[in-house]
Amino acid sequence: MSSLDELQALLGEPVGRQPNLDDWNEVEQYVGSALPSDFKAFLNAYGSGSISGELVVFHPHGLSPLLERVRKTHQTFTERRDRALSIGDSGHDPESWTGLMRLVSA
Repeated sequence: MSSLDELQALLGEPVGRQPNLDDWNEVEQYVGSALPSDFKAFLNAYGSGSISGELVVFHPHGLSPLLERVRKTHQTFTERRDRALSIGDSGHDPESWTGLMRLVSA
């Protein structure tokens, strides 16, 4: 039984959707990496939505398109980082993360 089959057993049959492999090209190009195939298969089957009111997922062509959300999040993060750096908050400077990254990977 595949992971998607297991999820269908928990969540029920997905609404009939016609997945388009091109749906993911622009998103993957923007993030610079392929997304996991099981993640894409799940969203192609179920589309955007909320699972148990806890986990929210977005499909590239849902009501709130994934790429649009990723771009907005990136823009917001960049603006907040730049604003923090302009007032001397080095906690938002990736150069200051070196020690932290060593701790996390240890």
